Amino acid sequence: MSRIESALKRLAEGCFVCAYHYPDEFETLQEAGGKRQAEEWLGLIGYRLARLGEDGAFFMAHSIVTNEMRSGLREEMRAVRTKLDPIVHFLEVLRETQGRDPHIHPGDMIWESEISEAVRANSRLERTLNEMREISGSRTTDSSIDRVRRVLEQLVKAGYIVETNAASKGYQVTGKVQYLYQLLNFINENTPLLSDDGVVDSIDTQLRLDVPDGDRSGLQSP
Repeated sequence: MSRIESALKRLAEGCFVCAYHYPDEFETLQEAGGKRQAEEWLGLIGYRLARLGEDGAFFMAHSIVTNEMRSGLREEMRAVRTKLDPIVHFLEVLRETQGRDPHIHPGDMIWESEISEAVRANSRLERTLNEMREISGSRTTDSSIDRVRRVLEQLVKAGYIVETNAASKGYQVTGKVQYLYQLLNFINENTPLLSDDGVVDSIDTQLRLDVPDGDRSGLQSP
């Protein structure tokens, strides 16, 4: 399979193609010829090539709004609010306790052992982790290490991190995290004013565009 074929396959699967998760495919889409082929192919099936900022991840977006697309985005929005927002909050609290920028960036490294050790040493982190009822597969009898592992597994499954070191359980943040921040920020700003349907329609016209990296103002913990 050629690199452009692999890139088109990833886009069709709904993946976010970035330099950290799919480096070969990302490089291909960076090239003028590869980008043109992707745009032409996606256009034939009613989609377009979108990107998160000038150097962010590529992804497939709808050219035409359909009821199916609106329904899918509504479910995605609910999943982000109920499952991913608490996880992002936990990781930001972790970074704050380490004296680091709480904002998570593509390319950042995350280590299971580092998180587990930080949780054991900090009651605020342990409390935040234990209050996360949205962790997939978690049980009340799980230890902190078990819960940390499940958080990382959930982020891998959602495409926000990729394992880079199986032996030491090291993970790298992918470019998709930029989309997550934009979506969280948009939901936070608009949900109090609009119905879910209204937010979905607004996201389609404003968020799924080639826009600069969004921040998360208003979502940081006091």
